[in-house]
This record gives sequence, C-alpha cells and structure tokens, in this order.
Amino acid sequence: MMMNMNTHTTKSEIETKGLAATFAKDLKGGEVIALIGDLGSGKTTFVRGVVEALGSSARVKSPTFTIMNEYPINGNTIKKIVHLDLYRFESANQLEGIGLDDYRRDDTVIFVEWPENVSDDKLGSTHKIKFEFIDDQTRQINL
Repeated sequence: MMMNMNTHTTKSEIETKGLAATFAKDLKGGEVIALIGDLGSGKTTFVRGVVEALGSSARVKSPTFTIMNEYPINGNTIKKIVHLDLYRFESANQLEGIGLDDYRRDDTVIFVEWPENVSDDKLGSTHKIKFEFIDDQTRQINL
C-alpha cells in the first residue's frame, strides 16, 4: 500500500507540520512509515505534526538517544504513535531486541527514522517519506 510520490516544499516548521497534519488524515492504524533523510531534515518535526493533528498534547522529541518514544492518541481507531530511531542499529536482528512486533497493531502507527539501517522486509514499511534539506528553512518532502 504505497502512496504515489508527491513532492512538497516546505519553508518552515509550521508548513512541515501542516503537511504532516494532511498526511495524518489518511492514517487508519497499522501503518509502518519509513522516514528517510539526513539529520535536521524535518523527520521529527513531521512526526510532531502528525501527533498534534491526531489530538495528542504529548511532547514529541527525537528518539535518537532513547531509540523509541511512544505517544498516546485518543483517537477512534489510532491509540498510539510509536517513533523509532534506528540510527545506531547495524542489523534487523536488533528489532527483535526492542520488541517491534509487539507494537504492530491495528491501533498503532509506527514511524521509523533511519530505516535503511535494517532490511525493509524485516521492517515491513507501508509508506516511505523522503526528506531533503534545501537550506536553513526549506525542506523538500516526498510523500
């Protein structure tokens, strides 16, 4: 279930979060979304926009040091957002160590930063979003 690639240019954090809010409207639960892009390219800002759009006041921060953050959602179908950072991962076997399969549920959406560090067949992403750093404010985002 891949979305067609649509390229968007955002010129601020607010615009990136707005694009994320639009993306959030199509989420049903059960998705695994691969976020591809360099440090500072807007991946966490995008997740923050989705979490806010789904009505959570949780403070979204990069899971770089914690590996995984969870955000409760009081939605009809989506109850939780899981935000993973696989930057330090070297193989898909490490996914078992964090219990990723336990989070694959119809009421949960999983966002994964640095998915290229594990094989996609283990990750099982349903969407890929590519972030490109253009300048201090501008990002190109391919949905």
